[in-house]
Amino acid sequence: MRLGSANSYDNSLKNIALRQADLSSQQEKLTSGKKINRPSDDPTGASQAERSLTRMARIATDQRALEVQSSAITLAESALGDATSLVQGLRDLVVSAGNGTYTATDRATIAMQMQGLRDQLFTIANRTDANNKPLFGGLGSDAIPFSETAGGVVFNGLPGQASSTDTTVPGVMDGQAIWMSVATDPGNPASTKTNLFKLLDDAITGIKSTTATGTAISQTVSLALSQIDDGLDQIQSARGQAGAWLNQVDSISSTQQGRILSLAAEKSRAEDIDMVTGISDFQKMQTGYQAALQSYAQVQKLSLFNYIS
Repeated sequence: MRLGSANSYDNSLKNIALRQADLSSQQEKLTSGKKINRPSDDPTGASQAERSLTRMARIATDQRALEVQSSAITLAESALGDATSLVQGLRDLVVSAGNGTYTATDRATIAMQMQGLRDQLFTIANRTDANNKPLFGGLGSDAIPFSETAGGVVFNGLPGQASSTDTTVPGVMDGQAIWMSVATDPGNPASTKTNLFKLLDDAITGIKSTTATGTAISQTVSLALSQIDDGLDQIQSARGQAGAWLNQVDSISSTQQGRILSLAAEKSRAEDIDMVTGISDFQKMQTGYQAALQSYAQVQKLSLFNYIS
């Protein structure tokens, strides 16, 4: 089989062009630090890197939602802490109202102080988060959860508590369970439930009464103390639940961060270039390219015309 000079030139030029393309591609990889700069470089690796990126984006979205939930629960926990202090203050006032040496005027002053703390407590029950969403709305809407009516305080939300998951915690607490479910006769399993505000209103009314006997005042104080203690238990229990959710936030964040690191490593393995190997390959390709150029120079001399004088 005979090969003409033109055929040798074509093969040499094709070899040069191929090696030049490989060299340029490797240089691009070294410059970007990526062995995959476009899907066609490695469809399988590109797909794997894209899956990892999608999962990382999903986790980032979950984490942003978790931060909002964590902020709301932190505010709820703080609100319940404030409520605890107010209820303890109310309890102290009720105890002082039982002092047998106090006059009706003294008790009226105590009742007025109790009314102020009670109103502050009602304000706390209607606190909102940074997005103006109620902290104690339960499963209901964004409407103010508690309102004063002629018949007393009513809960406008939907009773119930959302559950936490592997990636989320509730961002709202059940106001019905916290504020509206205090026993009217603590210690009696068959006792009916009512809201803490009504019990406080009844205690205030009884304490400021100008016609109540000493015995009636003692009964009012005794019942109010047991009811307040039950209400305080409800608030402290809810605060403990909020604290548990905040601990869960830390655990979720740690787990999610671990997942992100794992996915980032997986993405890196799929698309990042090993610089040591990449540089070595580049040098080999560079040598090959130079050899191709030298070979072409030699092929150019292989013409019959070079020997015709």
